[in-house]
Amino acid sequence: MVMDSKVRAIARSSVVTIDEGATVEEAAKLMGSKGIGALAVTREGRIVGIITERDVLKRVVAEGRDPKLTRVREAMTSPPITVSPDTTLREAIDLMNRKKIRRLLVEEAGRIVGIFTQRDILALTRICLYCTREVSLLAPTGNGEPLLVCGCGAIYHRSCASTVVYCLDCSAKLVEPVRVPAPEDTLAAD
Repeated sequence: MVMDSKVRAIARSSVVTIDEGATVEEAAKLMGSKGIGALAVTREGRIVGIITERDVLKRVVAEGRDPKLTRVREAMTSPPITVSPDTTLREAIDLMNRKKIRRLLVEEAGRIVGIFTQRDILALTRICLYCTREVSLLAPTGNGEPLLVCGCGAIYHRSCASTVVYCLDCSAKLVEPVRVPAPEDTLAAD
């Protein structure tokens, strides 16, 4: 089952960092330019916290503080909540729910080696647009039912795609319709 998979299977290894002495404005610009919602915060090259979009909103903007003058160390969450790469997705999700957080840093041998987010979890499982059964995107190759992905991103079990022929979301042709031969085409010649 997908929830018994390990965090290492989906955690992203690229963690963007910022020094705790940088301004919150610099942090926000960096998050914006990278298209991410959090930065690991460093002190002398060691990760000591995390600053998220939510931290910026709650601890800076909502309090009327100037992001140009507020330092990241004043708005970050420290220490960061971490999990091991061998933590199951089920355990990681439970931790995120209990701590009311959306991101976990992945720590191995005392070093931060990745980041794991709610979005990563949501990207794992989809539903077949036709039968609405779960489609696991983490299933090992060769296990599970063959899939077909439409250009619009909708996913179908291959057997369901053969039934609907045209995508239910965008109407693109999924498979060539099966031509049923006329009876005279199937009779053997005498």
